[in-house]
Amino acid sequence: MKELRLRHHHLLCTSTFVGHGYDGRFVTNMEKVVSILRSPEELVIHLDIRCDDLCSSCPHAVRGVCKDHTSVVGKDRSAARFLSLPEEGSFPAGPLLDMVKKRLRALDDIHLVCGECEWADLCNARLSTLRATASAQDRPVKKL
Repeated sequence: MKELRLRHHHLLCTSTFVGHGYDGRFVTNMEKVVSILRSPEELVIHLDIRCDDLCSSCPHAVRGVCKDHTSVVGKDRSAARFLSLPEEGSFPAGPLLDMVKKRLRALDDIHLVCGECEWADLCNARLSTLRATASAQDRPVKKL
């Protein structure tokens, strides 16, 4: 079984990722993690409020600690509350990611969870697209 370490707020980031990031190295790593999350079978996600598998390529992480530690931990705790998850724990990826998608579709503004994140506008645009797609899929098919 494969394990992926993620911060709580990174569950939200990976669900709304559209190809932008701090630098090329970070984006490449984010794409790799998002790709892993697309095949959640046999995957366990270990959640924690410390640096994770995404932070390993972040220019703001220095020796395993985020330069914006206080702010980022606040985002993690807010995301944990939003998702009704403990601050630390391991979860089967499939059910966890399904729950995250469901909660995100019900969210009108990512600022309510993530505060003043520099990526919030991109996330809100992606959330709008996800809601529209989910709405279209939920509509009954009419007979011809």
